[in-house]
Amino acid sequence: MNTYDQVSYSHLPTTETHPDRMAVLARLRGLNPPPVDRARLLDLGANEGGCLIPTALSLPHAEFVGIDLAAGPVERGNRIIRDLGLANARLVQMDLLDMDASFGASLGQFDYVIAHGLYAWTPPAVRDKALAIASENLSANGIALVSYNTYPGGYVRKLLR
Repeated sequence: MNTYDQVSYSHLPTTETHPDRMAVLARLRGLNPPPVDRARLLDLGANEGGCLIPTALSLPHAEFVGIDLAAGPVERGNRIIRDLGLANARLVQMDLLDMDASFGASLGQFDYVIAHGLYAWTPPAVRDKALAIASENLSANGIALVSYNTYPGGYVRKLLR
């Protein structure tokens, strides 16, 4: 068990990570994002699927894969996925640093990649790997969302951590 498994944190749905919103923002910026209704979405740092599961419920013909380091939340999320009978979502417990090209290739290309709440507090090697995974696994017109804390407000969160 790693220290990340020892401290549970809430992972609630956020409108920013829904592919509908991401597609609209992309269109407003002149891009041509993939259709949302049958999209493939990869969530890096998915926790127990707080964003992934509700989105999978709202888009039954899309496919969702979440990756997280903490085994406990992934197990809880997969239990919820099974209980809901969601065939279009799954969570995988693994360290992003262990994700090699063959594992990434087995996942295939994704239309939307999300790294919400991951980038700001992980070590530089994990941040670099998250960006590399997004780059290597994003479809031709795919959209990636990487959220991060900015300063000066980010100092308060950093102090608390």
